[in-house]
Amino acid sequence: MKRSLLCLFLISTISSFSQKLSISGNVQDTAANSPLPNAIVMAVKLMDSTLIGFTRTDANGAFKLKPIPIDTYQVIISHPKFADMGYFIFGDKKNLDYDFGKIILQPKNVSLDEVTIFAFKDPIYYKGDTLIYTADSFKVKANATVEDLLKKLPGLKVDKTGKITSQGKAVDKVLVDGDEFFGGDPTVATRNLNASSIESVQVYEKKSDDVANSSTGEETQKILNLKLKDEAKKGYFGKLSGASDFQKFFEGEALGNYFKKKLKVSVFGLASNTPNSSFNWDDVFKYGLNNEFDRGQNEEGDMFMSYSSSQPMGIPQTIKSGFYYNDKIFKNTKLNLNYSYNNSLVDSKVNKNAQYFLEDTSYTSANVAEAVTKNEAHAINIGVEQRIDSLTDITLNSKVKLLSTAMSSMDETDFLSSNNVKTRNTTINNSNKSSGYDLSNTIKLLKRFHKKDRLLTVNYSNSLSENNTDGVLKTDNYFYADTSQSFNRVNQKKKVFNNNQSHISGISFLEPITKKIKIEASYDYMYYNSKQDKSAINNINGEYNQLDSSLTNNFTNVKQINRAGLKFIYEVKKMRFTIGTKARNVFVDNNNIFKAQRTTQNFNNILPFSTMRYKFSENKSLSLNYRTSSVNPTITQLQPVPDNSNPNFINIGNPDLLPTFTHQVDLNFNSWKSVSGKYTWLGMTYMYTNNDMSTATYYDSIGRTVSKAINVNGNYNMNGYLGTSLPFFDKQLEFEPNFNASYASNKILVNQVENITKDLRSSVNLKIDVEIDDFEVGVNGSYAYNSSSSTLNNSSNKPYSTQSLSGNIKVKLPLKFFVETDANYTINSKRSNGYNINYLVWNASLSKTFGKRENFILGAYAYDMLNQNISVDRDISSNVITDIKTNIISRYFLLKATIKFNSNKAKEEEDEF
Repeated sequence: MKRSLLCLFLISTISSFSQKLSISGNVQDTAANSPLPNAIVMAVKLMDSTLIGFTRTDANGAFKLKPIPIDTYQVIISHPKFADMGYFIFGDKKNLDYDFGKIILQPKNVSLDEVTIFAFKDPIYYKGDTLIYTADSFKVKANATVEDLLKKLPGLKVDKTGKITSQGKAVDKVLVDGDEFFGGDPTVATRNLNASSIESVQVYEKKSDDVANSSTGEETQKILNLKLKDEAKKGYFGKLSGASDFQKFFEGEALGNYFKKKLKVSVFGLASNTPNSSFNWDDVFKYGLNNEFDRGQNEEGDMFMSYSSSQPMGIPQTIKSGFYYNDKIFKNTKLNLNYSYNNSLVDSKVNKNAQYFLEDTSYTSANVAEAVTKNEAHAINIGVEQRIDSLTDITLNSKVKLLSTAMSSMDETDFLSSNNVKTRNTTINNSNKSSGYDLSNTIKLLKRFHKKDRLLTVNYSNSLSENNTDGVLKTDNYFYADTSQSFNRVNQKKKVFNNNQSHISGISFLEPITKKIKIEASYDYMYYNSKQDKSAINNINGEYNQLDSSLTNNFTNVKQINRAGLKFIYEVKKMRFTIGTKARNVFVDNNNIFKAQRTTQNFNNILPFSTMRYKFSENKSLSLNYRTSSVNPTITQLQPVPDNSNPNFINIGNPDLLPTFTHQVDLNFNSWKSVSGKYTWLGMTYMYTNNDMSTATYYDSIGRTVSKAINVNGNYNMNGYLGTSLPFFDKQLEFEPNFNASYASNKILVNQVENITKDLRSSVNLKIDVEIDDFEVGVNGSYAYNSSSSTLNNSSNKPYSTQSLSGNIKVKLPLKFFVETDANYTINSKRSNGYNINYLVWNASLSKTFGKRENFILGAYAYDMLNQNISVDRDISSNVITDIKTNIISRYFLLKATIKFNSNKAKEEEDEF
């Protein structure tokens, strides 16, 4: 029976692929009685307005659409100078060829006795530089979210974390009707709003509002705007969901939205202790865990944050909630206000095996670390947009964030010689609590003029942040010799105070010289003041009363930047070219108050830049960019006091550090065909850095690592990527191969010997997706190869690889049942003993919708059914190779109920999967 059903399925599938309709004709100009070239011919499926076929007439007015599946269609012939002509086709297996013969288009100004109008909106079209998708033209399953809709749109991709890319470029911001939805967390909108409430999806680029992020004058943001239907703005909608295994795990979400004209009010809440609250980079950002970041800034005033991907994921528990308010309170005044609360708890356990390669020897370490970290954050954002007159706008934004962190950890490490003999054991207990705040304000004035493109921009911003940390460090060190052993203990109370403030002001003026040429002049002043006060107090006879002067200091860093810029812009329909430079003076004052030592630095630099973008068409473009940038050392890198929070890895700052100077070249190409869905992308980046931040590392006789920040010259890295998406059989089958590679060369000093590490990484991936009515299946395979070499010791040249094979199946069954399953098999090779782990993670779910509107969903979900899930990673840093295993949540089961509600009583989309 099963074989018969399978055969019938295969036969029907092959039949659906093979039986096609053929549509052709010849379009004529009735006035000139001649062929009409370049007329648009579209075949639109009548049931759901999906665009199935598209072509243009040739020089003889003839056209022939590519064969399309049997169905009912409206064929539309359109030309800008003539009235549209429409035909209906009722597909039948007995008649697969449709030749319309001569089709005569009437001029738009001809008066007709009777007109029948069929309303039609293009599924995909451009309005200026904005790419617009008509939401209802794309099929989605019942109760689909916006994220489900975005995955259906040609050229848009959404990964597992909710990150969105459009035509190969990452989307920086998601807006709802032009406004941010819950601040910097786009997944709140994409994973909670109903697809049925969206009228269109708009994708466009805009210049960054942050003047500090405009080092080349060409920094842009990719924006995705979700335009709501009118009925979605006139009432309420939202959802409630809860899931549990009634023993240990739970998930809960609530979202409510109220709209009335320009007023928008939203509230949301989330609570979870499953991997759905995983702490990846995005989560750390949006959950307010700022203490996990290493902050920095470059000489252009850019603020950036780095985050180590090797941070333990552990077992998370998350609570987040907030509200959003937006209203046009007066004719020319818009107010927005949002508040969010984030509370996270992570219980982690990490195993590490590290191999250290020195010039004449090597040794290893085996480490087990356990930690519990709790973070809490309150954030309030207030914004006012005021239109002074038709040519003048002013924008004010204020942000306040209150932060607190509590952490306790236990770390035990064994050090073993090259002969696998234990030489040392350390146990480290750390506990600390910290609290602080971040304040920031910005004001921006835009003054337009009656002369087109003339623009004056004036802006000012300030920020103030403060953090206090109190902690206790306890370490036990056992030293083993051939005939004896010794013991050393540290017990210290630590205090760290950080204070940072900045003031940035700027003015720029853009003047059009001709229709194609513009010149922009700018000036910026930046002031930064950072302070770090550290103290360590030893425990003597049960009391913390002895100041350790070697670990205590009070350090300030003041920096002032004056920068002037000039930019030349040449812009025509298909090309935009810019070239310019920024000249700056930087004055730095480092003051070691505790030791009464002061150093000053004064720099003058030129930062040239140039950009070129050529648009072959609306869907094909090439860009080439060159820029220079500079990164300032952080106060932690400058502070000349040892950090012994981990006595096995002591870091010392360097007040003589210089800013980096980087040259960067980027090449990007994108080509996308809207009808076929074929998409190709490729790109390359090359970066060369002088005065790069590095370390001079010393390994003592017992294996301790002491590192001091230094500058080095000649570090470089390059990377490239290439990919394409190839749909077949009217997009029912899609192949997506892609390739990525990178190469980097970095220098450090190890025991006063220069070590150059060269790192080659490459990966190839193939994804295959099949989607036929109520059945979806996908297969994805990847292979990654990594090779690193070191000039210090050839023994560290150890390549390794990772292979992955995954698949997923989604099926809509009768009686409104849905079955979904996915599996991922990972193979880790050529790593340390105990870390060559192969594992299969298999998930599955069965759900059913209820009610006429299918707004109630009940499902059973099984995660990691084989109980094999684990996190394995490898980190290569100069002469050290570290293999890492982290505990994460493995097998669990949930029963989940979801109810979606709205004020629109119409039935939601229900018959498409």
